[in-house]
Amino acid sequence: MAAQVQRTGFSAGHFTLFPDNLSFDRRIADFSIILAALFVLDIITTHVILWLGGIELNPFMAGIVSAPLVHATVKAATLLLIISVSLIAEANVKGSTIGFSAAIIALYILVLVNNTIALVPHVAGF
Repeated sequence: MAAQVQRTGFSAGHFTLFPDNLSFDRRIADFSIILAALFVLDIITTHVILWLGGIELNPFMAGIVSAPLVHATVKAATLLLIISVSLIAEANVKGSTIGFSAAIIALYILVLVNNTIALVPHVAGF
């Protein structure tokens, strides 16, 4: 006697770029909001540094940061890419976005610390 097997979701080890179970995840939303805020702070602090005579240290962004609208557009596109990758990764491997998001947030916190350190002498009047 044979029983019919019903397939639910996808089998272990099966990866698909656009899974059927792509859905809202509160953690991804929270990480995205935090990352968006960090991006905005990065844009603001970078442009303040440039207005005070500083230079962009990232060679990939050096030509982009001179135009605030282009800079914001690149950051927005980056954020959308990160959110898309997070949603796809989470749908394929539950919990996978926690480390990914934490690493990106930590990186941008370091960027903001660097920008703040560059601004402190100007704010303090040195």
